Amino acid sequence: MIAHQTPRSSAHLRPLCLGALTALGVMLGAEACAAIDLSSATQAAGQWDMSLNDTNRKCRLTLRADAAPAGFAIAMPAGCRRAMPILSDVGAWLLPSDRQLQLADASGKSILDFAPSTLGKMTASGPEGETYEIIAANNVQLAQAAKPVPVPGFQPVQPAVAPQVVAPPPAITAKPSAAALAVKTADLAGRYSIFRDGGKDTGCMLTLDNKAAGLKGNKAQLAPACRDQGLVIFDPAGWSLEKGRLTLTARKGHQTHLDLQADGQWTKDPKEGKGMGLKKF
Repeated sequence: MIAHQTPRSSAHLRPLCLGALTALGVMLGAEACAAIDLSSATQAAGQWDMSLNDTNRKCRLTLRADAAPAGFAIAMPAGCRRAMPILSDVGAWLLPSDRQLQLADASGKSILDFAPSTLGKMTASGPEGETYEIIAANNVQLAQAAKPVPVPGFQPVQPAVAPQVVAPPPAITAKPSAAALAVKTADLAGRYSIFRDGGKDTGCMLTLDNKAAGLKGNKAQLAPACRDQGLVIFDPAGWSLEKGRLTLTARKGHQTHLDLQADGQWTKDPKEGKGMGLKKF
């Protein structure tokens, strides 16, 4: 008689996978164990660590399987919304497919769409081109265990790579200068062309109005003809000047900061994602 074996659940297999990876350091096994299961809300529910690339900003989200008005319930510490303003409007999460995890506002409108990228991780692009990464808290150990274990007495030969000469990026001043501190709100008002990294003109125009109230300050308005997707999504609706720094406020409430440069242009703080600058007409 042949005995039938009862299949083990993924929860029972997880320790076995981790042990095998630690002993063998096999990347293929790591991908199988650390695969993200988005087949249902029950499988995806739990704690997830979210981070903003090239910064030290991190947040632990708790995805719950119970229903919310626009999807499933989500919880996070209050400090998360301060560290990552894009989370300010997040009120639910959804699974549009088995390869997509979506953070949405209370009406169900998508704010961030995460898709699998590397081992056990998912990434999403923000409105300014910045990259957010999310990983299930219980997958952190698996991702670390996937690192290859060196074989004693064997030194892998690295292929020769020709040295590359990289030109240094132009200096960007983040600390307000004496000239910036002397700028008045009335001086800053006017129309500006918007450029990206390397001085590339986007063809978009931004008007800073100091005579009308806007979101969290004076009124800012992007010209309707703008075709830069990141700027259109950001949709500046307000601006303010404080201690020599220009702050633009998006219609959804998150902000970006710009500093006056020696050439008279205002350049976005490089720590806040994709480069952007303003040049007055």
